Amino acid sequence: MIVKKVLLAASAAALMSTPAWALPGKAPSNPGSDRAPSTTPVGPPSTTPNNTDNPGTANRSHKGDHGDGQDDGQKGNHGANNQGNPNKPSHPSQSHKCRPHRVAYVASGTFVSQTLTKNADGTYSGEVTVKVTHTNHHAIGDDGAIKAYKVENVHVTFALTDTNNDGSVGLDDLKEGDRVRLIGKITTLAKRCNQSGFTSTTTIRRIVFHDPPVMS
Repeated sequence: MIVKKVLLAASAAALMSTPAWALPGKAPSNPGSDRAPSTTPVGPPSTTPNNTDNPGTANRSHKGDHGDGQDDGQKGNHGANNQGNPNKPSHPSQSHKCRPHRVAYVASGTFVSQTLTKNADGTYSGEVTVKVTHTNHHAIGDDGAIKAYKVENVHVTFALTDTNNDGSVGLDDLKEGDRVRLIGKITTLAKRCNQSGFTSTTTIRRIVFHDPPVMS
């Protein structure tokens, strides 16, 4: 009995000391499905197409071979072609700056004569002749001239002395040499624009009459 126990213990010790590779392997459940590992060495992929007969190889993009220069050249040519595009709108031959526009007109001088008539609304229409002695920049063409201004529906201020002593100040108190100031608008055109066919028009909207300066 003792000898039997000793043999069992020796057998168990022998099994524990046997390496795993020495043990019998388990047969695969599907023989032939497990393949041996490939022994082909691993290296960089080949640059040669596997199948040169494949029609898809002819459709490969060559952009990578030529870089971005070809695309940039095509873009540049496309932009150059737009310059001659007949459908592209062009700038108008006459710009906004070359259209007549109205600016302030101010002139003053001495009164010569008048044919004004008072309207029902209190404005005046007719003609006033003035010897112009001062102007603003836009009216400088009339400086020094004796000019007859035709006016319609202008507002008139009589800053005059009641010379006829009738208790009111108006047209009947005007006399030659009184001061006159005319305010309105004048049409003008830029000097660099074509002046052919353009005629300046002056529109007076307000007239102020003053007594002549007092001589000391």
